[in-house]
Amino acid sequence: MLLIARAPVRISFGGGGTDLPAYYNQFGGAVLSTAINRYIYTFISNGAGNALQVMSSDFRVFYRHERGSEFTTDGELGLAKAVIREFGGVNGADVFLASQIPPGTGLGGSGAVAVSMITALAAWRGQAMSNGDIAEMACDIEINKMKLPSGKQDEYGSAIGGLKHIIFSKDGTQVNPLEVAPEVMEQFQRRLMLFFTGKSRDSEKILSAQSKASRQQDTSTLERMHRIKALGAQMVDTVKEGRLDDFADLLHQSWLQKRGVTSDITNNQIDLAYETARNNGALGGKITGAGGGGFLMLYCHEEHQDAVTKGLHTQGLTRMDFRFDFDGAKVILDQRA
Repeated sequence: MLLIARAPVRISFGGGGTDLPAYYNQFGGAVLSTAINRYIYTFISNGAGNALQVMSSDFRVFYRHERGSEFTTDGELGLAKAVIREFGGVNGADVFLASQIPPGTGLGGSGAVAVSMITALAAWRGQAMSNGDIAEMACDIEINKMKLPSGKQDEYGSAIGGLKHIIFSKDGTQVNPLEVAPEVMEQFQRRLMLFFTGKSRDSEKILSAQSKASRQQDTSTLERMHRIKALGAQMVDTVKEGRLDDFADLLHQSWLQKRGVTSDITNNQIDLAYETARNNGALGGKITGAGGGGFLMLYCHEEHQDAVTKGLHTQGLTRMDFRFDFDGAKVILDQRA
């Protein structure tokens, strides 16, 4: 018996950070993002005994839980164990986790891990869940149960898929898929580029600082966050109307705002890479996720992409090709019959 589920990671264009509860509970938040075709996979199969065994290829760790023993989320694989605990434990099964991206690289991998596991475990248990239910459970586990300084965009972006404007408030979350002409959507995908900086980072420190600033009403930080949210809303209009170069300008403006939120968001390597990309023809860009490392995302016309790629390769950055994902989280193999 074997079941495989996958959940896509995401790239965020505008509004990042306004999906943190400390911000949106006061001011309301909104993010423009898309899921991409890089996935977190969860494999579940019958085990050789009654114990639960969890393995992660990315972190190279293994966890075993005997039936009847205390189930905690301490130590390694804490998120995976928290998801399993939400389902009341899973006895006599092997759970294997694998990712198409390096951990800690700003593409919402942790949220996608939770979404992928919930999708798989719900199917394994025969429990019907909508993709919205999956996203909300993942958020509840990370934000409320594990007390992580996490927002909600990663989980909703992964579970539902597609290019969307996600609105967050203390009353709930609203997901609005963007209606974009097919030729505009195709051109948009062609003009986006991702480059791995070679460095992962711990987003908790950066997100904790942003949450603290929102709770304490830090004027300078809040002004930047309000501006980032407004720029994100303008990005939505430019994409829907096919004004992609205007989108790129807004992306650049948003990065200038974001890099000033905390000192950990950028560094000399990132600044040099972004300057090099702009000098070679990229019109806008940003570091994905909370910042500090991970992937550099750029908007660049097709005729300049080779020059940008060569310029960044000389600095040690590696390009990763991708497309948008419109499926969201799903079971891709179920051999339990």
